[in-house]
Amino acid sequence: MAGLFGDSSRTDCSAVGSTTTGVAGYDSDQMANAATIVAVGKQMIVPTRGWVIAIATAMQESGLRNLGYGDRDSLGLFQQRPSQGWGTPAQIMNPTYSATQFYKHLLAVPGWQAMSLTNAAQTVQRSGFPNAYARHEHAARIIVAAVHNATCSTTAGEWTVPALGHCSSGFGPREGVFHHGLDIAAPLGTAIVAASDGLVIDAGPASGYGLWIRIQHRGGTITTYGHNNRNHVHTGQAVFAGQPIAEVGNRGQSTGPHLHFQIEVGGEAIDPVTFYRQNGIELCS
Repeated sequence: MAGLFGDSSRTDCSAVGSTTTGVAGYDSDQMANAATIVAVGKQMIVPTRGWVIAIATAMQESGLRNLGYGDRDSLGLFQQRPSQGWGTPAQIMNPTYSATQFYKHLLAVPGWQAMSLTNAAQTVQRSGFPNAYARHEHAARIIVAAVHNATCSTTAGEWTVPALGHCSSGFGPREGVFHHGLDIAAPLGTAIVAASDGLVIDAGPASGYGLWIRIQHRGGTITTYGHNNRNHVHTGQAVFAGQPIAEVGNRGQSTGPHLHFQIEVGGEAIDPVTFYRQNGIELCS
């Protein structure tokens, strides 16, 4: 399954905006991990039910702690195993990565929203204790309520990663033409956020892109977000870094759901990976 989804977590989600209200029996580290799980779920547009399943699963697997040990080679919040294709040990120990992987496996389960929490979690986890998840459902709901305002802040300076996904096609020559942006593959409906504060200068149908958004930022830099499934902003609207503006789609000249992300400086398209690296963020590692 990891091979199917690819390396889907390219940055850290620093959860912000969660309530400071504690939950009896859980310390600040556990609540911070819960906030990250919820924030990643929100970023991926996973329904609230999925947040509860993810929190309950992490409660059972690790007690909401990012453990560097476990049964056999199990690691992290969800006790995912490198030997079973979940990722490298370093990746699994990144809460953003492990939460993203959990959600992507969950979303791939047909009818998961109609399943009991136990069955949904077990289908993803393949635990040796398949009936243990249900006992955490009530507490998981309380924890989700406490951190439900959490959102991902993936900024360094003024810039934010526009979507969580797998960088599938880079800037440069491609099949006899020049690809002027970076493709970030992600499931249909994944949240696209504004890369920085700015003004929407175009939002709507565009030849080849299907549906796009263009934002002008400070200094005249322009970012483009293409092949969108649905836009959430309109031309003339001011937006801020990290604000959801669209959903990943497969419109226009596209071979699968992804975000075409393009940056123009001085009217010329530049490599987004290099630009972000200069601003302290790795878009693709």
